[in-house]
Amino acid sequence: MKTATMLVEHYMLLIKNIAYLTANGVQYRDRMEPLVLRAADHLYIAHIADASTCKTLLTLAIEDELCHLHGEPPLYADCLRGALQSLGRLHH
Repeated sequence: MKTATMLVEHYMLLIKNIAYLTANGVQYRDRMEPLVLRAADHLYIAHIADASTCKTLLTLAIEDELCHLHGEPPLYADCLRGALQSLGRLHH
């Protein structure tokens, strides 16, 4: 497995965990934006790609998760959309 894929999957697990915790009443939503921004920075610092491509990799992974929701609470999807918005505000 490529390093880029492993790192994106690692951060997706963290992003999904925050979304699940938020959907189940734990007030972790405020931790999503710092995590997403740190993930993009880490991918860039790890020389996975340029900053824009790192942002795109995370965006595509989150969008893919949103396309495959099956029975998750609406707040889970809402939290993932918030992660996308955070990435959208990221300027490199």
